[in-house]
Amino acid sequence: MTAKRTRSSRNRKTSRKPLPGSVGEMLDEAGFRPLGRRIKISERDAGRESPPPKWVGPVAEFLWAALPDLSTGQWDHIFISAFEAACGALVALGEAVKAADGGIERSAHPRLPPTFPRWDDVATVVVSLAAQVNLLEYRHFVGARARPSPTGLRPANIRAAHGCGPAYLAPETFGVFESLGLVLGARWTERAETILWRDSPDEWGIDFTQDRRFTRARDVALASVPVDIAERLKVAGVITEESIVEWLEVAAKHAPTTKTRDDALKSLRFWSRWNLDQIFLRRWRLQDGWLSAEEVERTLQIEQDAVSINMVSEFAARYLPHAPFLCE
Repeated sequence: MTAKRTRSSRNRKTSRKPLPGSVGEMLDEAGFRPLGRRIKISERDAGRESPPPKWVGPVAEFLWAALPDLSTGQWDHIFISAFEAACGALVALGEAVKAADGGIERSAHPRLPPTFPRWDDVATVVVSLAAQVNLLEYRHFVGARARPSPTGLRPANIRAAHGCGPAYLAPETFGVFESLGLVLGARWTERAETILWRDSPDEWGIDFTQDRRFTRARDVALASVPVDIAERLKVAGVITEESIVEWLEVAAKHAPTTKTRDDALKSLRFWSRWNLDQIFLRRWRLQDGWLSAEEVERTLQIEQDAVSINMVSEFAARYLPHAPFLCE
């Protein structure tokens, strides 16, 4: 299972120079203003019809710098969801390849991909990674009840706006947040709101499941389930006697202690819900609903996506009422 985010006490610098041969260096050469230097672009990408999004270079450099690294040049995700998603983003950006023993390695031949990952997924990865390594720290709304003492906390330098609460953002991280359009003038932008829902800061206490944008997206999802998804949902909502017997037979051979029917049901229900989560994490997004096959290829796997996880519960309660365990 993927570990949930834990707050690291280490603060990481993100102002490193681009790695040799990286996308960041390629964009440096292209003269993109966020990186500040203007050199001739590499011939290998000169034939692209349109320039890459302005956030590509800053995002790649931020991810490389914030991920835990090893002296061997391999970057490890240590099975923490924010790190796993960041590794996946670097692979999708053409910066890295998956390492044989976990994590990623810098690609020997990095190049911009023919299609870029979704902006909303990239922005979510950046937000969750920044929060993971304490480059982003959420603060309580002014006047919030049960507000902890601010003693020792770095003061907020991002003001509350558009439904988002105050936060501290490390100065060296402003550039990547601004390139993604999440921060402007030390305030959260309107675009940032639903991205921050996906990280779901406890400090803000926001119940986005009651927001009309969320409930409308749920209703649209219910009314437009693709045929192939509908087939998978039928399986997710049913636990057969055959499955229970098979689970108990396997447990009898390999489990260190005797397992019961209740144990089998608990395990099978857990994996049914996990499979349903995976469908939404891969095939559904708040703004776009069910994604086309082409759009699915642009998604990033973000395991701790609060919007998708909450949507599964809301969706399953109405679409699969005979399987209440899927709503838990």
